[in-house]
Amino acid sequence: MTTSVVAARSEVPRSLVLTGDRGEGPRSFTGLRGARYARKSAYRGKSARRGFSVREQLDASQADADRLGVGIVEDFVDDDRSASRFRDREREEFERMIEWIEAGKLDIVFVWASTRLQRELDVYVRLRNACARHGVLWCYGSKVYDLSNKDDRFRTGLDALIGEREVDELRDNVKRTLRANAASGRPHGITPYGYRRVYDPQTGAFVAVEKDPQQGPIVKEICKRVANGEPYKAIAADLNKRGVPAPALRWTKGMVVRLSHHEPSEPEYLPLWRETLERLALGEDQLAIARDYNERGEPLIAAVWHGATIKDYATDVRYTGARTHHGQVTNEAAWPEIVPKRLFVKCQSVINARGSKSTNSRPGMARYLLSGIMGCSSCRVPVVSNPTDYGMNYQCKQPGKNGAKGYHVSGKQAPIDEYVRGELFNWIASPAFVEAYTKGDEELQKRIAEAEAEATLLKGRLQEFRDKAITGGLSADSLAAVEAGLTPKINEAEKVAKSLRAPDVVADLAGAASRKEIEAAWQQLTVAQQRLIVESLLDVTLHPVGKGRHSRAGVEISSYVSVVRKSLRPAVTDQKQLAKAA
Repeated sequence: MTTSVVAARSEVPRSLVLTGDRGEGPRSFTGLRGARYARKSAYRGKSARRGFSVREQLDASQADADRLGVGIVEDFVDDDRSASRFRDREREEFERMIEWIEAGKLDIVFVWASTRLQRELDVYVRLRNACARHGVLWCYGSKVYDLSNKDDRFRTGLDALIGEREVDELRDNVKRTLRANAASGRPHGITPYGYRRVYDPQTGAFVAVEKDPQQGPIVKEICKRVANGEPYKAIAADLNKRGVPAPALRWTKGMVVRLSHHEPSEPEYLPLWRETLERLALGEDQLAIARDYNERGEPLIAAVWHGATIKDYATDVRYTGARTHHGQVTNEAAWPEIVPKRLFVKCQSVINARGSKSTNSRPGMARYLLSGIMGCSSCRVPVVSNPTDYGMNYQCKQPGKNGAKGYHVSGKQAPIDEYVRGELFNWIASPAFVEAYTKGDEELQKRIAEAEAEATLLKGRLQEFRDKAITGGLSADSLAAVEAGLTPKINEAEKVAKSLRAPDVVADLAGAASRKEIEAAWQQLTVAQQRLIVESLLDVTLHPVGKGRHSRAGVEISSYVSVVRKSLRPAVTDQKQLAKAA
C-alpha cells in the first residue's frame, strides 16, 4: 500500500501516522522493526573525539524510535568512513544494511540526517529503490519518508542533491586552502613524528613548527644508522629494546594481542594489562577492545617500531625542513631541519641501492661479506655463496652457452674474504684516503657535501616537473621556465660538490691511528655495514681459478681475485676558489 506522511510528530506524540493515497486511513508505526545507522567521515587527528559523533547520532535516532514506538533490532555504524564519491574506503556497515533491507528484515531506518546515509546521487538511487521495493521507510530530521511516494521521493532526492553539492563545494574549498598553505609553507594534516606545533595560548592561532626535543633526535639517529648501512629491522628492534616510544595514532588489534603477551614494567599500566587479559579470557574480540581503548583515550603503550617505519622516516624529505604538496617540495625551509641534506641524500643512496638488489641480498639477509657484491669476470653477474663438501664457496650461478650447466667462476670463501679485507684496510690506512677524510678544512668538506646533496635534490625536483609535463600537467613553456631556473643551480652545485659517497662510518675507520685499530673497529660493525663499505670503496671481481689450482701450493689469491679501488672525489686544485664557490 502506497502511503504518505500527513501528521507531524508534534500532533501525534507517541507515533507518527501515514495515510494511503486512496484514503485507506491512518497507519501506526508501533511494532515496526527499526534500525539505526550512523556515520562519521574523519577525525583528522582528533583521536579524543573518535566514536563521539556516532554515539550522538545513535542517541538522536533512538529518541525518534521511542517517540514512534519502534523497536530497534540492529545498529549499523561506519565510523571514520566518507560517503562521497572521493572516498578511499567502502562503507562495510552500509552494505550490510542494504543486505538486511533486501532480506526483508527491516521496516524503517533511522538516521540523524540525509548526508549520513549518502553524499552521492547514485548511492541515493540504489538505496531508495531497495527501500521502495521492500516497503522500508526512512526517518531523518525527525520526519518519516515513504520512498514509494512521489512527494517523499522528490523531497529525499532534493536532500541528496544538496548533500552531493555540499561535498563538492567543501572539496574545492579544501583544495584552495591546501594550495595556499603549500605555497606559504604552512603545515597541514598530522604533525610528522619528530616535530610539534606551537599555538598562541591566548588566541589558539598557529605560530610555528619546531623540533620535538624527544622525537627529533630519534629521527636523526634513524637516518644516521640507515646511511651507515644498518638494516631497518635491526634499527627497529634496538629502539624497541631501549623502550623508545613508538609512533602510533590509535589502538589496533595487534596492539591488544601484544599487550596481553607482555606485562608492562610501569606500574601505572598494570590495570590496563589486567583488564585486557580479563576481557580476552571472557572471549571478547581484540578489535572491539581496541576500539574501546581508542574511545577511552587510553595511552598507546603497546605500540612498537617496525622496519617499514624506519624506511619511511629515512625517505621523508620533510625532515630536511621542506614542505611538500602532492609529493613536490613547495617550500624548502618551512620549519627547522632535523636531518641535514647531505645525510638525507646518503640515506636515499643506501635505500636505492638496497631496492635494486635481489631479495636474498637485502641488508640483514646477507650473511657473507662478498655475496652479491663481487662480480664474475665472465658474465659480470654478482657471485653467490654456495656450500660445498669442502666449505663455503663463492660461485657464479649463471648457465653457460646454450644453457649448459656449470659455473663460470668459483673460489673458496674464507681466503677470498681475508684477502679483500686486507686490501680494504690497506686502502683505508693509506695517506690518500686519510687525506680525504681527516685532513684539510673540515668546514669546507661539509660545505662540499651539502652542495652535492643540493644538486641531487634539485635534479630530483627537475625530473618531477619533467614527468608532470609528459602527462600533460605542465605546459612546455612552464617547463622551459622551470628548467631555466633550476639548471644553473644544479650546474653550480655540481661544480662545487666533490664529495666521497661512502657511508659516514668509514670516517671512523679512517680516523684510526693504526692498521690494528682499523681491524678492531671493523669487528664492531655489522655484516650489513661491512658489505656497504666494501661496495662503496672497492670493485671486486672473481676470475677462473683453473682446474686443480686450489690444491697447489703457492697459488696467490691475487691471481684470480682482482680488487680495484673506487676513485675518491676529483683532486681539488684551487682550495680558495672552491671555498669561495661553496
